[in-house]
Amino acid sequence: MLLALLTLGGCREASVPWEPAPPQSPEAPGLDAPSTLPRSRVNPDTSTALIFLLALGPWSLVAGWSLFWWLEHQKRAVAERSFDARAPLRNGHAVIVGQVELEEGATGPAIQVVIQQRGREWKSKHGWHHRWTETSRAVRVRPFWVRTFQGERVRVEPDDRVMLRDDLSRIERTSRFDRVRFAELTPGETVHISGSLFGANAQTPGGAYRAMSQEPVLRPSRAAPMVVSTERPGETAQARARHYRGWFVGAAIGALALPAVVFPTASLLGLTGETVRAQPVATRHWQRYHKPKNSPGYYVQHYGLRSVQREGERARVLTDECSEQLWSCVSAGACPSVRYTVSVLSDDVVQIGIGPQLTDGRVGLLSVLAGFLALLFPLSVFGSRPWYLQRKVVDGDKGPLPDFIAPSSGGFGPR
Repeated sequence: MLLALLTLGGCREASVPWEPAPPQSPEAPGLDAPSTLPRSRVNPDTSTALIFLLALGPWSLVAGWSLFWWLEHQKRAVAERSFDARAPLRNGHAVIVGQVELEEGATGPAIQVVIQQRGREWKSKHGWHHRWTETSRAVRVRPFWVRTFQGERVRVEPDDRVMLRDDLSRIERTSRFDRVRFAELTPGETVHISGSLFGANAQTPGGAYRAMSQEPVLRPSRAAPMVVSTERPGETAQARARHYRGWFVGAAIGALALPAVVFPTASLLGLTGETVRAQPVATRHWQRYHKPKNSPGYYVQHYGLRSVQREGERARVLTDECSEQLWSCVSAGACPSVRYTVSVLSDDVVQIGIGPQLTDGRVGLLSVLAGFLALLFPLSVFGSRPWYLQRKVVDGDKGPLPDFIAPSSGGFGPR
């Protein structure tokens, strides 16, 4: 509320002098409230709906959505970090931690994600740019083993639904406009793997290693894909929590600041306004020149009204822009009283009519801000996801496409 009062100090007032209004006939019917509003104002009911639709609604929705996912990802991060890697293996849903091992004599990665990308380049007034866009994705898997920190050896049997949380650490160019990116799980890496564990109860007495047929096996569950991660526990969830926390803070500030910055008069009148009747005492008329881009200029007519409301010995002077119809009515002495909405905090916070109103310009600004939010928030949420949560991996940078270099072969890569 204080910010709204301070913001009102920047409002521009017309410099045209006031002309005394003629005496108003007490028997004249005057005008109804909607007819007194200036042409640039939106009626109070529509203004209220637009405030909720374009200002409070979108920013509060983003703040609430972000708060939910901030707390949800924070909870996931805490749960992942609290996992006890030294707990004994048990059948059912399980998370195992250890180092990757392959069959004796096997080489190459245990899991490989192959992402084909197509490149394009273009030149604008700001120079050259290029972008690599994913065209296809393939997952190649083989059974492997994980040696836990307790010495247990668990066979892992992933399928092509597996989610590999690892870096896209290798790139191979196949032509000037084509390249392949690889994410690979290699022997010796430390991993956290979640899935369904079988055979964990077949442990031999004394902690000896199981026979091959008795080794526990980790397979994907029916309800969810197997997750194989080389990241630290909780790292992705914590990063997502930070991202949503930033959006929550920004959206909450936006929801609180917009009323004070964009429509301070309407927000103050909505909170502290009261409707009163006042007697017109002066009018004025001025015009301003508007020159739209690529269009001829024109003059816009404006009309102002000053009225006095008397309560006993107290007189309140109320001033606001009005409609041409009201200006003509007062100039003809046919409007004995006019209704205003005025704040109990200050007589300077006032609007003609019943209820707070937005101007056309404020509605346009709110529409732009709401559209910007509706575009930026999804782009930010989806664009900040790690590559394995994205439907398509897109990379871009300044400059033309790099020169083509013949790719090297390795693992499951192109030969």
